[in-house]
This record gives sequence, C-alpha cells and structure tokens, in this order.
Amino acid sequence: MKTKQKVKILQVSKLKKKLDAVFSKWIRQRDKKCYTCGRSESLQCGHFIPRQYLAVRFDERNCHAQCYVCNMLFNGQPSAYALNLQKQYGKKIIQELENQRKVITKLTPQWYLEKIEHYQKEIKRVTRKIVESYKPEKIILFGSYAWGKPQKWSDLDLFIIK
Repeated sequence: MKTKQKVKILQVSKLKKKLDAVFSKWIRQRDKKCYTCGRSESLQCGHFIPRQYLAVRFDERNCHAQCYVCNMLFNGQPSAYALNLQKQYGKKIIQELENQRKVITKLTPQWYLEKIEHYQKEIKRVTRKIVESYKPEKIILFGSYAWGKPQKWSDLDLFIIK
C-alpha cells in the first residue's frame, strides 16, 4: 500500500472516531433521556441498525439516546426501540433503515469534517439556548469529560447553578 493511501485511511479512521464522539454527544444532548425506558442517567448513543453499517451509522433517525442498561445490558431493547421509531417516524421507518443499511457507503475525509463541524455547531447552539433560557450563575463540567478521559459511551455531566 502506498504511503499516501495509508495516510488517507488513517485520517479517515481518526475523523470517524472524532465524528462518533461529536455525534454521540449531539444525540444525547438532543434526546436528554433514554429512548426505550425514559431514564436520564448514563446516556449513550444507541443505534437501531448496528453502527457497523456505515450508511446508517450517522442517520439521526437510527440513533437515539439510550441508558447504559438498555443499550449494553439489554442489547438495545430492539422491540421497544422499534415501537418508538414507528411512533416517531411512521410505520415505514424500519424498512427504510433496513434498506438504507444495505447501501455500500464510502465517506470522504471532507464529508467527515463537514459533519463534525455541523454537530459541533448544533451542540454550541443548544448550549447557548440553555444559557439564555436559564441564565445560570455557573456551569460546572464534571465526570469523564472534565478529567479529559471520555469514552464513546460517556455522557456530558454538567452541574448548573442558577
């Protein structure tokens, strides 16, 4: 393999990892509670169609916040997840996602960079909205992000003092 190809593959894998983190943060901030049970602690980005299928990995209809218990211990609660998808998006959503996952997808570094920028802007927009609405005296970041060691399943822990 040529050196340029190795660099491009390495760059794409790093960009995918970065987008995974930003996208997961966005999904958890968007949903605020578990899609399948309603809990609001230990949220992760749960996928109805597994994330190994690149065509739906970053599809917002396929991804919703799930608590650690539902996502990891109960395998994503597929029955409850499917029912909620159909309530939110209509009866055809399951078939649409199933069809989409079969599409062979190759994403470019530029695509990843655009998506990373998009979701970072969305996170900032929602954060500004929280600050404008609540006018907190102080916002304290704690947990894995504060320690500088977030994992892909880490949620954003904020202590808001009004």
